[in-house]
Amino acid sequence: MNGNPSLLLDTNIVIGFLNGDKVITRFLATPNTNQKIFTVSQITRMELLGFPNITVDEEIIIKQFLDQTIILALTDEIADKVIELRKKTRLKLPDAIIVASALVHRLKLITCDEQLIKSTPTLLSINPNKQ
Repeated sequence: MNGNPSLLLDTNIVIGFLNGDKVITRFLATPNTNQKIFTVSQITRMELLGFPNITVDEEIIIKQFLDQTIILALTDEIADKVIELRKKTRLKLPDAIIVASALVHRLKLITCDEQLIKSTPTLLSINPNKQ
């Protein structure tokens, strides 16, 4: 993955990719996309590695994937944006953290969650299932 970090992957995208979802895999492999450095929020890392009953092999695969991404720290600026979003929308805390991370870092969010996309009109986003 070369290029600029301009894509933030939602947790559902990472799970889909790791599970071999053809649409997501094809989308992430397109020339426009694979020239980017992928980023994920710290909450995505926590969600992926915090699954109950995760096997050692699954944990290794997830960590190998995460090693190829930039993991965005949860900063005060992101926390403030989360608070603002939660006051205006019905976003769950993990979703608000992901959206806030995208907004603060000016990243395009890649997600299959249409509710997430619709909740924040200023969010730049792509749903691979709608391409």
